[in-house]
Amino acid sequence: MGGRLALRNPLDIIAGMPYLVGEPPDPGIVVLAAKGVGVYAAFCGALDGAHGHLSPMERARPPVDLALAEGCSGLLIVAYGAAERVTPYVDALMLTARERGVNIIDALRVTGGRYWSYTCASPTCCPPEGTVVDVDGSPVPAGAVLRGIAPVRPPRVPPAELRRVRALLAPVGGPERAAVGAAAEAFALRVRALPEDTRIARGTAAVRAAADAEGLPGREDTARLGVHLGHLRVRDRAWSAITADTAPRHRDLWAHLVRHLPDRWRAAPAALTAVAAWQQGDDVLAMAAVETALAADPGYSMAVLMGRALAWGLPVERWRDSTGE
Repeated sequence: MGGRLALRNPLDIIAGMPYLVGEPPDPGIVVLAAKGVGVYAAFCGALDGAHGHLSPMERARPPVDLALAEGCSGLLIVAYGAAERVTPYVDALMLTARERGVNIIDALRVTGGRYWSYTCASPTCCPPEGTVVDVDGSPVPAGAVLRGIAPVRPPRVPPAELRRVRALLAPVGGPERAAVGAAAEAFALRVRALPEDTRIARGTAAVRAAADAEGLPGREDTARLGVHLGHLRVRDRAWSAITADTAPRHRDLWAHLVRHLPDRWRAAPAALTAVAAWQQGDDVLAMAAVETALAADPGYSMAVLMGRALAWGLPVERWRDSTGE
């Protein structure tokens, strides 16, 4: 608000983290994307929790691809945690960035009050035992106070909101989900032999009928809709039908599919749920649906795009402009 903070060295970067992402996750990774001479975007991810099962390469692709898509010139990686826990993720990020032609400005690891650099091998500036993190020795905190810049505070989600989101997205229990999955597999085998235009036409008709119907689909229709949404052109037509007026119906319909379909088919309806929730201003549900989609299919492009819109505060009107609505 009152100006920019200058991050001149590793200590400044570490001292500046509270003003960029809040409290960094531990174990976790922060990726700062640079554009010109400034930090353009910050990606922050914990290594434990909902996405802890994803491989280092699966976690590396989305932030690198997003930075590249936004024209960023370099990445600065800061990992928090023990070397054996975080180094595979740092290596994956560095490899992915270099493969895509994105410069690595530096890569640091912070733990136990010390930091290490993955890019510097000189013992004079980066000793094997690490460098002490002396935040008081950095001008960044004082500069932030002078400029009226406060640390980022994580949003607090009320427990009732968490319960509501879980109720809408959590997989159903018992044999029902397995039965829907079996029906989807069988239907997928049947439609695979159909001509492309026929598949798109049937899928579009099924999606339109489901959106116009009252109530939620039964087991067979749920399975068929999940398979139809696996075709990107069918999914995109469902996406384009989500407006402020139709969002409540789409939210309930696609959340129903998320709860009943196995992981293989969850990404598309979860991403559509996110769009519908966002159209209603329900950012809590939208972000939870994005995370559900990416857990089912890491790097799923529609979920990545939706997540970027939420993280960067893109207005719904801009989203409609960019999707041709």
